[in-house]
Amino acid sequence: MKLFLNILINLLTIKLTAQFQVIKIGALFFNDELDILEAFETALNDVNELNTEYYLEPVKHFLSEDDSITLQQLTCDLLENGVAAIFGPSSKTTSDIVAILCNMTGIPHLQFDWSGDETESNLRKYHYTVNVAPSEQVLSNAMWEILKSKDFDWKSFTIVYESSTNLARMQHILAWKQFHKSGVKLRKFSRGDDYRVLWKIINNSREKFVILDCPQDILMEVVNASKFFNMTGPFNHLFLTNLDTHLSGIDVLYSMDFTAHVAAIRLRSFMPAPVHDEMDVFEAEEQDKIVSIRTQCIYDSVVMYFNALKQVFESIQFLEPSISCGRGFWPPGQELIKQMKQLNPKQITPPYKTQRLLLNDFGIRDDFNLEIYNPLIDRLTHVWNKHHGLVSFDKISENSTKQAKKRKFGEKEDFSQKKVKYTVATRIGEPFFMWRPEPEGVHYEGNERFEGYAVDLIYKLGEECRFDFVLEPVPDNAYGSRDPVTDEWNGIIRELIDNNAQLGICDLTITQARRSVVDFTVPFMQLGVSILHYKPKPPAKSLFAFLHPFAVEVWFYLLVALLIMSMGFKVLGRLSQEDWEVKVINKETSIAETPWFLRNTLWLHIGSILCVGCDILPRGFPMRLFTAFWWIFALLMSQTYIAKLASFITASKMEGSIKDLHDLVDQNKITFGTVKGGSTSQLFSESNETVYRLAWNKMVSFKPEGFTASNKEGMDRVMRGKGGFAFLLETPILQYYEQRNCELMHIGQPFGEKHYGIAVPLNAPFRSNISVGILKLSEKGVLYALKNKWFNSNETNCDLDEKSAEEDIQFTMESVGGLFVVLIGGIAIAVVIGICEFLWNVQKIAVNEKIHPMVALKSEFQFFIRFWLRRKPLKTYYHRDSNSTCLGSSTQSSAVTATQVKEKRKKSKRKRREKDS
Repeated sequence: MKLFLNILINLLTIKLTAQFQVIKIGALFFNDELDILEAFETALNDVNELNTEYYLEPVKHFLSEDDSITLQQLTCDLLENGVAAIFGPSSKTTSDIVAILCNMTGIPHLQFDWSGDETESNLRKYHYTVNVAPSEQVLSNAMWEILKSKDFDWKSFTIVYESSTNLARMQHILAWKQFHKSGVKLRKFSRGDDYRVLWKIINNSREKFVILDCPQDILMEVVNASKFFNMTGPFNHLFLTNLDTHLSGIDVLYSMDFTAHVAAIRLRSFMPAPVHDEMDVFEAEEQDKIVSIRTQCIYDSVVMYFNALKQVFESIQFLEPSISCGRGFWPPGQELIKQMKQLNPKQITPPYKTQRLLLNDFGIRDDFNLEIYNPLIDRLTHVWNKHHGLVSFDKISENSTKQAKKRKFGEKEDFSQKKVKYTVATRIGEPFFMWRPEPEGVHYEGNERFEGYAVDLIYKLGEECRFDFVLEPVPDNAYGSRDPVTDEWNGIIRELIDNNAQLGICDLTITQARRSVVDFTVPFMQLGVSILHYKPKPPAKSLFAFLHPFAVEVWFYLLVALLIMSMGFKVLGRLSQEDWEVKVINKETSIAETPWFLRNTLWLHIGSILCVGCDILPRGFPMRLFTAFWWIFALLMSQTYIAKLASFITASKMEGSIKDLHDLVDQNKITFGTVKGGSTSQLFSESNETVYRLAWNKMVSFKPEGFTASNKEGMDRVMRGKGGFAFLLETPILQYYEQRNCELMHIGQPFGEKHYGIAVPLNAPFRSNISVGILKLSEKGVLYALKNKWFNSNETNCDLDEKSAEEDIQFTMESVGGLFVVLIGGIAIAVVIGICEFLWNVQKIAVNEKIHPMVALKSEFQFFIRFWLRRKPLKTYYHRDSNSTCLGSSTQSSAVTATQVKEKRKKSKRKRREKDS
């Protein structure tokens, strides 16, 4: 019976041998690489089932450690066994002894793991070695293109790695010059470390973008440690370089609290055309266990060798190798290597596990599809290859396979893509951000507590860009400036640097210093710097404003001078002989009379001051000299008065002496300043322009200093200064205060062009989205409407005040009324004096004519009211001895001389004496 069984087995073996050409292939594995061994055997079963001509028989050897001597012995043993190819070993070995021996004997050598050295000089030495694992250089270039693409747009980041050898896969990233400008930080850790320390260091460096190169067996543990430092929020980004990330179990971290943007890469791809060149994609379910990169590559290496073997030995007879270690050569090996480099992936059976597999002339796999996906939800986002670059899944044609759609549109929600809520850092300051007044019985909560331009703007942006927000005023109410001593920032900028906020909005100016630590969106407002000053009030109106050009003491001394000069003129007139006039009384008598009594001297000197002259003038030289110097004095005083009166009346309408920044710097009466630590102060402190430096030095030297904590404080200081303090601030804020307080005005034209923008953390991916939102709001006119709402006030109409100021330029009764008062007063005094003289004259007539005063008053008043009479008689009263009045002879009275009147009076007196006697 036993003999019969042996004969049967021999017959079956002879039959199988006659039906198949048995080809031995060698394989080298480490003892712990059971998954790779299983994939290798699976590949052999798959190709042997499809083939009816050749049967691949494996010869497997195992390594317990990396020992080059043992490796050489095992390789020689494989060669002596007549293997037609050798697979492995993996990259755990540091020796290239297998490649050397295969190169000497012409036996194809197939690698399935990372190659240690891909330099051209090294590759040229090994013509019979091919590697189906992705090229490290191409993979490095792929990651570089992915991160610099518009979809990722990483500019600075931290590379966290466990093994220094893996940095070769990131050589393009490390050499990226643009990254070097902003800095690429490296953080190394070791297996078994407290990974929380690693993330604490990264968090303290305020880094939001991390590239993590980590073995998949500890990957989940390392990433999970980041939760302790709140680095799993929507503004954190993690890029995983391990091609076996999907095997790490990181998907267990999926939760609503883990909203970080996580991206990983792998070779397996389920993409349709154009990325796959219209090849049939692999739609297998997850029933196979070939899921790691090395198991897939060992499988594909067997498939590739088998397809090349079929094509090479279709026309020629297979010749089994017969060589010993280091001696002999197998000629078909060269054709096999050449054919493997020319295989078309579309014609491969069974299909590659890693899909697109193409080798270059050096036997290196430099053409492959790289899948970028979210490992938390296993959702595909992009595909990369060297021909098409990075392609978004959404842009790929709709002929995706069912499996691909399942991966893209899985049941899990992507929490990193949900509507985010930004923390908006801001500061209290009119009119951008203010506390909202609460009516009686109303209490506001949350964002409703605030109002202002910035509040309305962020609401509009939230609607346009689809995000929620929480408004948080910064504790120190500062914009954000760097302390030169500690090199630390404060205010809004500090909140963004510390990742306590994602947006910073207020009247925040874009400056170079701030852009070195944060990013800014496109500007939402353009502005300059202007000077805010107190508007001088016109002098109070007074009826006697014409007296103001001269002080009271000047008027007093002028009056005293007038009296002294008049009295002196009278004294000197009596001394001057030429100023005596000789008058003949009769033939025997003549007298000398001088006109310079006090009444005439006053008239002469008053007329000189008033520039009206006088009907009598001095004749003697001393008198003329005296008068000439008085005229000089009077001319200068009158002209000085006229000039001072004109300047005084127009003083309130004249512009101030300060017209621009140069004038402000050149004077010493008015102090000035700006907000401490703001962009305007930086403009002066960091500028090289002379006038800016001079202004800064003055602001620093003022006691008290010219700096304020806010624009509101600066405005209040301008009001208190009443013209003694000027404040430099941005034009929109100045416009806001100026339109609400008519006692304020701006001086000169704006200078130092600046822009307001919204600050975001460095490399924030949402910056472009916010910028697009601002541009859309600008196109819709929303920004203009908001500016008009908050900066143009209807509460105070300063235009009416401007019109009043223009009316003040014209002379009104309030300005010149005093002149009318003087005129009326002078006329009244003259009338009173005239009446007094009239009554005095009536009294004299009554005494002289010995009549009753009322008779004389009646007669004189009757003549006074007859305004048509141009000539007055010598007597206007009734004589008691005559029935006729003297009014009838009024035509003759004017011809009687004063001498005749006196003679007649003497004769009448003489007759009355004779009659009485």
